[in-house]
Amino acid sequence: MSHSLPPEHAVLGAPFDACNDLAAAKNANLYRAAMRLSPERQRFFLAAYASMRVIDDIVDDGFLELPDAQRDAERETILETVHQWQAQVMAAKADMDNPMPEGGPLTGAVYDALRLTLGRSDLPADPWIELADALHRDIAEEPMDEWDDFIAYCEGATAAPASIFVYLLSARHDPEIGYTSPLTNPPLYHARDMAIFCYIIHILRDLPEDIKGPDRLVTIPSEMLIAADITLGEIRNAIGQGKYDDLDYLGKILLEHAWEHFETGQAQSSELLSVLDTDEADTLSRLFTVYIELAGAMTENGYAAFLKDRDAIMQSTAQNSLPDVKKD
Repeated sequence: MSHSLPPEHAVLGAPFDACNDLAAAKNANLYRAAMRLSPERQRFFLAAYASMRVIDDIVDDGFLELPDAQRDAERETILETVHQWQAQVMAAKADMDNPMPEGGPLTGAVYDALRLTLGRSDLPADPWIELADALHRDIAEEPMDEWDDFIAYCEGATAAPASIFVYLLSARHDPEIGYTSPLTNPPLYHARDMAIFCYIIHILRDLPEDIKGPDRLVTIPSEMLIAADITLGEIRNAIGQGKYDDLDYLGKILLEHAWEHFETGQAQSSELLSVLDTDEADTLSRLFTVYIELAGAMTENGYAAFLKDRDAIMQSTAQNSLPDVKKD
């Protein structure tokens, strides 16, 4: 198996440079972890991440930010856009020419990159299909009432993209046959619960920023808000006024759920680690450590204490395990 590189850009070339521009803009933990992989796997990650980033931004940063009346008017159009995106993904998987070279959601460069990677791999298109299902829920603005609704949403919104990373950790690349993985279980099996753990911590970490937007962009199920005896409006006011103690119990409830998924995910990750080389295992460990340290900081002194020192904790945890990617 090829070994992972230091966290810096490989020489990518067209069409992957365009994908990197999209992926690097967020400088997310998953991106920094993927930049430790071999160049071939960096290319696959960038193609996959960019293809998902494109449609996610169209829905989250475009459609869901519109006023109510405009969203109602454009709902069918945006659903058709997701359908077109999924058709492009399926064509790329089949190693076919771009079915929408002019007006499709995926640009020519991103499509070509996805065709050169996903189209030459034994990874099914399931993660993209699962993401499309989650986006349909977003577009329909389905209520997230119960914890089970949240988990169903996570299957597509976070576990599916994470499963691609798991696949790439284990994958081998051969110029003649493309990408293959020795995993006996589907990548989602290994990714699901740790991805949900990380996503809950991500929600708690970013709540001070996310609460500034519309309520529909805050993915905390009503069941959890009721249990904590708090509303989104009260969360917004507490953060705005620096009354972080009012959020401590909500954090405690969500952290309890997060650690439950962590325990399950640890067992599934152990099986994955048994087939990884040392470098790949180190990369996975570094990614998890960022969220484990954040969760530990939230748990040890309480969520309110974390919020008071949030920026410093975020900076130290990310940089300790996944330093910023070096740029040429």
